[in-house]
Amino acid sequence: MLQLNLLYLFLSLFISAIVYPILINVLYKYQFKEKIREFGPETHKAKAGTPKMGGLGFFIVTFVLNLILNFSFIQTFLVLFVFFVAATFGFIEDWFNTYGKSKFRKVVRIEVYDIFSKSKETWFIYKILLAPWNLFREFVRVIGSNPSNNGVKLKSHYKFLMHLALGAFIGFWLYFKLGWSSIAVPFAGDIQLGILYPIFIMFFFVFTLNSLAITDGLDGLLGGLALIILVPYWIISLILSYYGLSSFIAILFGSLLVYLYFNVFPARIFMSDIGSYAIAAALFMIPLLMRVEFLILITHALCIFDGGISGMAQQLSVKFYKKRIFKMAPIHHHFEVLGWPETKVTIRFWLIQILLSLLGLLTFFYMV
Repeated sequence: MLQLNLLYLFLSLFISAIVYPILINVLYKYQFKEKIREFGPETHKAKAGTPKMGGLGFFIVTFVLNLILNFSFIQTFLVLFVFFVAATFGFIEDWFNTYGKSKFRKVVRIEVYDIFSKSKETWFIYKILLAPWNLFREFVRVIGSNPSNNGVKLKSHYKFLMHLALGAFIGFWLYFKLGWSSIAVPFAGDIQLGILYPIFIMFFFVFTLNSLAITDGLDGLLGGLALIILVPYWIISLILSYYGLSSFIAILFGSLLVYLYFNVFPARIFMSDIGSYAIAAALFMIPLLMRVEFLILITHALCIFDGGISGMAQQLSVKFYKKRIFKMAPIHHHFEVLGWPETKVTIRFWLIQILLSLLGLLTFFYMV
C-alpha cells in the first residue's frame, strides 16, 4: 500500500505542477489579488497585489484525484464531503471579500421591515423573534466580528453560523449513522459522551477549523505546518490499515508540496480561505475518522494557540481590561512586530511543529 500511496503522491505532484502556473496567470488576469489589512504589520504592505485563492489548485487536484482513484463510502466519503463543503465556504468568503456583497440582503431587510412595521404589535413580535439572533451576533462580535471599512467582508457571525452547521452535520452523522459516542484518551481509555458527543464534535470542529485558517498569515506558514502535521497521520493510517485515508493524505501531500513551492517567501500566490478551510477540515477529519481525535490537541497545538487562543485572549483582554496581551494577534504577527523577519517566524514554527508531530506519533504508540 505504501508503494501505491507514493504513486498517488507523485501523480498529484505532477498534475499540480502543471495546474499552478496556469492558475497563477488566471488569478492575475481576473484580479483575484490580496488586499492587505490596514492595521497589519508594515512589512506586509509589499504583499498587496499577490494573487489569492491559490488553495483552489490543491483543492481541485486532491478532490478530483480522490474521486477517480480513491473514493470509498466507508473511508473517504465523509472526509471528501467535508473537504468540499469547507472549501466552498472559503470560496464564498473569498468572493465576497473580492467583489463585495450583493443587494439581496438589503432587499430582504426592506421587505421584512415593511411587513412588521405596520403596527406596534407586529414590530414587538419582530423584536422578540430577532432577539436570539442579536444575542448571537453580540457573542460572536466579542471574538472578532468586525466588518471591513467598506463593508465588503463577511461578518464573523455569518461565517460562524456556516461552520456550526457543517460541524453539526459531522457530529450527528457520526453519532446517528455510525453510532459513535466516545473519544479515546491516552491512559484513560474510551470516555463516553452519549448524546453530548455530536455537540462536542460540532464545537471542536468549529474551533479547530478557525484556528488553523487564521494561522494562514505568513508566507509558507500554514502550508508547511500542514505538511508536517500530515506525516504522523499518514504513518498512523498505514499502521491501522485505513488505506483510503492514507491515499487521501498522499494525494493532498503531493499537491500541497507544489503549492508550498509557490507560497514560500516571497510568495507568488496565497491560498486564501478556500485553501485554509479545506486544509483545516482535512486535518480535523483525518484523525477523527481514525478514532485518534485526542491527538489533535497535540499535533495541532501550535495552530490552536496561534490562530485560536492568542486571538481570543487578545480580544477579551482589550474588551474587558483595555489592554493588549500581544503587540498584535495572532501571535505570529506579534513576533513580526518585535522585529523578527517573516522567514524566521515561519521556520521556527515549522521546527516546533516537527516536535509536536513526533510527540503526537509517540502518544499514539502508547494508545494502541
